[in-house]
Amino acid sequence: MFSKKYFYHLRTSFIQVAVQVFIPLLLTPYMIGKLEEEMYGLWVLFITILGYFGLTGFGFGTTFLKETSKHNDVLYINRYLNSTLFLYLGLSFAAILVFLYLFINIDTVFLIPYGLMSEAKLSFVLFFLSFFISFISSLFGTLLFAKDRLYIQNYISIFSSIVSAFLMFIALYGGYKLISLAWIHLCMAIFSGTLVYFIAKKYVDFTLSFKYFDPSLLKEMVKPSLHYFIITASALIVLSSDNIIISSFIGIGSVAFYAIGYKLVNISQKILFKIVDIMIPDIARLDQERNYSAILRLHNKMLFLSMFLGFGGYGILFFYGIDFLNWWVGEKYVLDENIFRIFIAFGILHAGVHVSAIFLVAMGLHRGTSYMTIADAILNVVLSIILLRYYGLWGVAMGTLLAHILTSGWFTTWWFYKQIFKKINNKFSSANLT
Repeated sequence: MFSKKYFYHLRTSFIQVAVQVFIPLLLTPYMIGKLEEEMYGLWVLFITILGYFGLTGFGFGTTFLKETSKHNDVLYINRYLNSTLFLYLGLSFAAILVFLYLFINIDTVFLIPYGLMSEAKLSFVLFFLSFFISFISSLFGTLLFAKDRLYIQNYISIFSSIVSAFLMFIALYGGYKLISLAWIHLCMAIFSGTLVYFIAKKYVDFTLSFKYFDPSLLKEMVKPSLHYFIITASALIVLSSDNIIISSFIGIGSVAFYAIGYKLVNISQKILFKIVDIMIPDIARLDQERNYSAILRLHNKMLFLSMFLGFGGYGILFFYGIDFLNWWVGEKYVLDENIFRIFIAFGILHAGVHVSAIFLVAMGLHRGTSYMTIADAILNVVLSIILLRYYGLWGVAMGTLLAHILTSGWFTTWWFYKQIFKKINNKFSSANLT
């Protein structure tokens, strides 16, 4: 079931994750010391906002991945690539309107000290430009992924992360602040985007031309993409809205405490998620072959593996996480232990949910879960804001956990089993009829 190529992709993905883990471990304490909590909070806030700008694709990127994974026909790939690319260009201009609103009202939307306002605005512009470049170039990275060249994308990411970290260290050492880090972020986006385009061009036969733009194809992509978008947007709200809420209601300085504590849990999530994320093209091909029994077996193996590793990894964090944070960033920046344990509980629950969610997405059976993730996101925001007023940061974290338990935390896996057994039974019934 697990091919050599899968393990090669997994190995390079783990190297990528290791780099993305090792760099923050070294750089975060240094960044906090040089930027201090309010400016570091701005860095976290802008990175979070960039994640929300990524929703501009409205799920079309996931549909593009699923469809191009199943076919090697050059015309087919050109139609999907160019139709999605020109749509992305159009959607990018819509994102500019959102950016302009936030830029003009940045002093009222977020609680940013007046002395940091000019630096915050210029940095925000640079971060948005880096989003635009990364957003467009992401299609070529997706194309490499779809054509079993994920390892190349991983190597580009590894190299870019190392160079970016080195440049950030030099900038901070030289006394430069947030604006310089934003310039580095932009330059690395240009470098990575250019490189992934030329490499994708080498390995995949495609042509960029408006003659391949197909409105009817986009129309076919709308329905599945809309549900992909709902899932992605809701998941982003669940996983990242806390930083926005805290910066708007408590202050930018508190974002640093909250984000540093969650970073350890997020590192564990990255490792667990990679195990199943890289299987999307393979799952899509099994679905195309109607090999549902193989999909079920694969899902069960990945679910067991993720939960086993999740309990082990998060168990270590439960007992030693706070001690590590004290050693890592110093006692001054360590949040309350009870909040940290809420993060761990969320991580354990989400480890299993993510496996089922990826299989549903790869099979195009995600419509049902999209509605539940909306409920998860809305309930998360409502509970976090209500509990924040009484319990501060603890209330924000508990609101996120409770919302997930009541909605996606149980529904996603249940929905997968319902859908896969339905497909197996239908296939069995069809075989008996013939």
